[in-house]
Parts: sequence; C-alpha cells; structure tokens
Amino acid sequence: MDQGKTGAADGPVLQLRGIQKFFGAVQALYGVDLDVPMGQVTALLGDNGAGKSVLVKTIAGIHEPSTGEILWEGQPVRIRGPADSAALGIEIVYQDLALCDNLDIVQNMFLGRERLRHGLLDEDGMERAAAQTLAELNVRTVRSVRMHVDALSGGQRQSVAVAKAVMWNSKLVILDEPTAALGVAQTKQVLELVRRLADKGLAVIMISHNMNDVFAVADRLAILRLGRIVGAGPVAEFDPRMAVELMTLGHTSRRVEPAVRADVVSAVSESDAQAALDDQAIEKAPGPAAAPAPGQWNNFADMPGATPASPIAAVAAPTGGGDYFRALWSRVVAGQSGVLPVLLGAILIGAIFQSQNGKFLSAGNLVNLLVQGSVFMLVGMGEVFVLLLGEVDLSLGFVAGIGGVVATEMVAPGQGWPWWAAILAAVAVTAALGLFQGTLITRLRLPSFVVTLAGLLGFEGVMIALLGTGGTIPISDRVINGLANGTLSPLEGWVVTALVVLAYAVITLRRDGERRRSGLVAPPPLVGFLKIAGAALAGVVIVLISNQNRGVPAFPFSGMPWVIPIVFGVLVGWSFLLGRTRFGRYIYAIGGSAEAARRAGISLWKMRTMAFVLAGLTAGIGGIVYASRLRSISTSFDGGTIVLYVVASAVIGGTSLFGGRGHPLHAVLGGIIIAGIVNGMALLGLSAAVQLMATALVLLASITVDVVVRRRGETGR
Repeated sequence: MDQGKTGAADGPVLQLRGIQKFFGAVQALYGVDLDVPMGQVTALLGDNGAGKSVLVKTIAGIHEPSTGEILWEGQPVRIRGPADSAALGIEIVYQDLALCDNLDIVQNMFLGRERLRHGLLDEDGMERAAAQTLAELNVRTVRSVRMHVDALSGGQRQSVAVAKAVMWNSKLVILDEPTAALGVAQTKQVLELVRRLADKGLAVIMISHNMNDVFAVADRLAILRLGRIVGAGPVAEFDPRMAVELMTLGHTSRRVEPAVRADVVSAVSESDAQAALDDQAIEKAPGPAAAPAPGQWNNFADMPGATPASPIAAVAAPTGGGDYFRALWSRVVAGQSGVLPVLLGAILIGAIFQSQNGKFLSAGNLVNLLVQGSVFMLVGMGEVFVLLLGEVDLSLGFVAGIGGVVATEMVAPGQGWPWWAAILAAVAVTAALGLFQGTLITRLRLPSFVVTLAGLLGFEGVMIALLGTGGTIPISDRVINGLANGTLSPLEGWVVTALVVLAYAVITLRRDGERRRSGLVAPPPLVGFLKIAGAALAGVVIVLISNQNRGVPAFPFSGMPWVIPIVFGVLVGWSFLLGRTRFGRYIYAIGGSAEAARRAGISLWKMRTMAFVLAGLTAGIGGIVYASRLRSISTSFDGGTIVLYVVASAVIGGTSLFGGRGHPLHAVLGGIIIAGIVNGMALLGLSAAVQLMATALVLLASITVDVVVRRRGETGR
C-alpha cells in the first residue's frame, strides 16, 4: 500500500479549531484542533474515554460543540444534526455498521434515500447504482447486490457499509473500528478498501485500537488523551510504541529513527494473508447456506467479459433455467423456502382429511372453507403490518367487531346510510382505533402487548355498550349481506379471473424483459411463462370449483363468492404497498433493525403508528365480512378467539414473530390452513377441544421452524 503522503491535494476539507464540549459539569473535549486533508487516511487514536466518540459525534452533528469553530472547505459551518453533516458530504460507518439483516445490499445502501420512479421504488435504477459503486471500490467478494445482508460475512458487511457511505457524493468518511472482530483475511480486505477510498480523493477518519491496522493504512495520526490532542502529524513521524505512550501518558521521549518507517508495520504478512484468503474462499464456497441468487456468478471474474471496474460487476446477466432451478433448490435447502412449507402443509392436511371424509375436497366444502377463512385472512393481513415491526396487536379481533357493528348500525332502518358510506365509516372508525393505540405505543413508548391487551378488553366493552347486553342487530342492506354470501355469475367469474391473469402476465413479462435489457439478473423466459401458467391454472381451478353446483336439486347454487375477489384485492393492495413504496421498505427496515432505520433518517414513530392504523383499517374490513357472513352482529362475537387464530394464521403462513420478515400472502395461506383444520375436524365430528389442540400444535411447529431458520442464519455468518 502507498504510504507516507505528506499533504492533501486541495488542503484540509475539515478543520476543527478550539473545539470544547461540556456535558453539564463534565468537560469531554478541551480545545481540540484537527485538520483532515483530502485524499488521506487520518487515524484517530485514543484509549477508552479519551473523547474519540464525542469528537466524531460532534463532527457528525449528534453533538454541537460548546465552544470552538468547525471549518468545512475553509468556510465556517454550524452542524446542528446528522442531516447537516450529510448535506456537507460527511458519512459515518459505525462500529455496529447499522445495516438491516433482513434487507438485501441494494435496499441497505439506499435506505432512507430511495430513488423513485412515478412515485414508486426504482429498484432497477438503485440496483445499477449499487453495483456501480461496489465495482468502483473494487469489491469482489460480494456475489450479488441482491444478497441479503444476513448471508454476508463480516468483511463483506463492512464493505457494504463503506460503499453505502461513499455513494452519496461523500467527501469525508468516518470509520469507527472498521476491523473490529474481523479475521485476518477480512481485515486485509477492509484495509485495502479504506486505502482505495483515500486514493479516490476522499478524506477518511479511521478510529481503531489496532496499531497494526493503523500503521498499515494511515497517512496521518491524531492522538487523543483525556479530551486533548497530544500528538498529530504524518504517520512517518510516529511508531507504534510512541503512539501507545502518547495515548496512555500524554507524552513520549522516543524519536523515530530514519530507518524505522511506519509503513513497514503490517497487519499480517502478505503470504499469511493470501493463505487466509484461500482458506476463506474454500469456507465460503457456494453451498446450501450461501447459495447464489438465480442467474448470478460467484464473483466478478466469473462473468464473461466483465472487469473489476465494470458497472455490472456486482449483478449478473440471466443464465439458463438449470442454474436458476439449482439456485432455487439451494435456497430451499438453506431454509429460504418462502411459502413452500405452508403449501406442502395445506396439501398434506387436504390429503389427510379427504382420506377420512370424502366430502372434504368437494366443491361445496372447499368454497365454504374459503369463505369461513376469509375473516382470518383479512384480519391476519392487518396483523402482518404489526408483526413486521416485531410488535403484536391483540385487540384486532374486537377492532374487527366494532367495524362490523358500525357498518350494521349505519345501514339500519333508523340511520339509512348507503352501503358504501357505512363501510367507509366503519373502516374510518377502526383506523382511528389503530391510530389511538399506535400513538400510545410510539409516542409514550408503552409496550404493544400491554396496550393492545387493554384494547382487547376495552373494545369488547365498547361493543357491548353499542349493542346492549345480549343484543343482536340484523343487517338490512342487500349489498353488505352479499359481501360474504353473494356470488358472481359463472361468466363474471371467468371474466374477472381472465383479467387478473392477463394483468399478471403483462406485468411479469414486462418486468423480466426490462431487467434483461438493462443487463440485470432476471429469471429465464421459461420460468416467467411457468409462473404465468401456474397463476392461470390456479385461477381456472378456483373458477371451476366455484361454478360447481353447491345447492340441492330444488335450489341450485353456484358461482364465485364475492369475498374471494375482496380478499384478493386487499392482498394485492397491501402487497403493492409493502413491496413497491417507501413506506413498505421502511416497515421492513424497522423490523430488521430499528437503530439502522433511525440512523438512515426514517421517522420510527410515524411508520410504526401508520402500521397500527393500517392494521385497524384492515381488521375493520374483516369485521364487516364477518357480520355479512352471519347477516348480523351480536354480543356473542368472540374477538378474543379470532385474534388468536389471526396471529396463528400469519405465523403459520410464514411471517416471523421477530419482525422484519413477512408478507400479506402469509396470512392468506395461514388462514386457509386454520380454516381447513377447523372445517376438516368438524366434518370428522371432533370436538372443539381437539380442534384447538391441533391448531396449537401446527402453530408451535411453525414457530419452531421460524426460530430454527433464524438461528441457522445467525450461526451461518
């Protein structure tokens, strides 16, 4: 590495003059003077309590200096907060890296600064920019910018954090203990990356306790002791022993002899480092726990015609179907199987109950099963918003009940509201209940378990007050009654299904085609057509089953229930919100690492509150459907049992109780499982006690899988 630079090309980018910092009666910094040149690595040294963190946080805007002056590019500035420092071009890579493990590299690098296209996330543009940045920094150890951070090694994670810091036209990058807890090979990779930052003309401040690392990469040293600068200058004027004496004693009598050059001090010998890299390459060989994403190579050199400087070096062009399916199977083996387990579980449950009762898979029973499970699906999709944050909402059962009460009351003869106004009023009320609870949780920082448990009890009381003891109110409106009981005509069912499949086909083919034309990884064309064929087959099956006569000869009855398009519409809407908007990205980020999201400038309380609002709104829809199915609402409404089934549905479907991982589809699939168990056991004449115990076993199995996969990911790093 090139050492011993003696001056910056354009002078210091940052100058501190007489910086003092008081915390009440305690003084942390005493008149600190420091110059940080462009194109050089300035190592900030000091023992614990020397004031390094306070000084860095002062530069970053977390603390304002009590006295003194900060000069940026020769001009005095006042840095009042992290936003001010970021606007100047100052970025910090904290020791904990502040990355969200549940997001991929692209999502982490753009967290809080997402690019939008027509108001939606520009995933392709962000992917190209992330790949360009990693390529320019010559980061070769990352196989794909779409790898999730929890699949990366320590050195790779550090590289991602550094790349995230430098991609925003940064002029000064501050690295807090960048090699802490890294192995020999990973340390060498990170130090090379730090050196490249300075060689690209950036100013770098590196905090480290490791003298070997400091003298291997630094151009200048600044040594703090008890809040004072006790030594500063080019690295050639120091040796490790001098630096240690200054850190611990505040003075030194040593002098560096001309023959003793700091740049001969190395973290490891070149041969040892290469051997360690070779060992790491063997350990990191693609396997079940770290499989390449579909159509991706293991590193830049594997790509035909690619060079380290190529902007597509971190993303690969599409490969054949064999590679795609091998990578897909590797992810399944690694536990990244998505909804596959719940689909297999549904098939198994169907086979078991059909073998015991031939009516279980009949058209009439399957349609009834979907209608019965629709409430669990809808309220469960609301619960997913909260579970993604690592929280829980125990009140949604009775929030749904209040939604049903409001809609029923509004269309009653005494009120006479039109059906659409009654529905809007109901979901507005339930959203307001979510806002109330979310505000208590986020602004007063009360535990969600306690707040929503109080809501479960309180909202049950509200229902009783609205209905009266033992009260039952029938629904007089035909449209609302039809939400769960009405059906589309056979022709309407085919038309609706055909339009949905066509829209899915257009979106899928267009999306994959755009990515291929942009040189980004995309599934092989065959896979796209198979997805469309699968969607078409599922639609045809649902329509055929729905159009079967489910009545008796005297009263034939067929057609797709209205509730199926309703559930599908909510699923599409919430999937779009979580997958294509900033709001959804931030919900996942907060569930993955609230601290990383906060440092990215995301308003945690706003996002969390909005999640509870959407949970309440969705529960209101579920409550209206529940009332519609019974054609009435009464005080016998068991919201406590419903919320337990709802949480079970989401978790059984694949949403993690630990936050950060989940999808509205999980609640739909889990709702089908729950409804299937209840329905099948009822057909077998089993008691409610057996049904509850069976559901509990399925829930425990799902949570066990969630925990095992989570631990496997943590130990696999």
